[in-house]
Amino acid sequence: MKRILVTVISLAILITSKAYGQSPKEKAESIAAEFNKTKHKVKEKNGITTESHKVVEASPDIAGNIASYAGKYELDGLGHYILLHQSNNSWEAEFFKTENGKDTKLASLKDIKIESALLTATIDHTDGRSASFEGVFINRVENGIKSSGIGIRHLLELADGFRTDKVFYRKVE
Repeated sequence: MKRILVTVISLAILITSKAYGQSPKEKAESIAAEFNKTKHKVKEKNGITTESHKVVEASPDIAGNIASYAGKYELDGLGHYILLHQSNNSWEAEFFKTENGKDTKLASLKDIKIESALLTATIDHTDGRSASFEGVFINRVENGIKSSGIGIRHLLELADGFRTDKVFYRKVE
C-alpha cells in the first residue's frame, strides 16, 4: 500500500511540475517580452507642441547554430561589455568596464547553458559575490531600427551608483 501511495504522489508531483513549469522557449519568450515598451510624450512650451513616440519590440533570437551567439556585446554609452565565446563545447563569458581607456574585469559567467535563446549561468563577481544569472538572446526593433543582443535580468551596478535589474547589451562583433 505504501508503494502505491508513494507512486501516486510521485506521479502527481511530476504532472504538476510539467503543467506549471516553463520550457526554455517559453521562458525566453517571457523574458524577451519584458524588454518591450511603448512611450508617447507630448510637450508644450511657448505655444509649440512637440510629440515623441518610441516603440521597442523584442523577441527571442532562436538560432539554428548556437555558435552564432559568440561575440562582443556592448551596453550603449556606459563602457560596459560582455565577451562570450565557445571553447571545447562549453561557453565562457566575461563582463568588462572600460574607463579612461583601460578595461577592468567585473565578473565571469560559469556553468553557462544556452537553450532556445535562453542563457542561464552563475555569475561570479570579482569581489567574491556569486548569484544565478538569466538572460535571453533578443532580436530588437526600436522605432524601425533592428539590432540583436542579450537582454539580461540581473542586478548590475553600472556607473556612479546607478543600479538596474534589466539591461540590453547590443551585439557589435
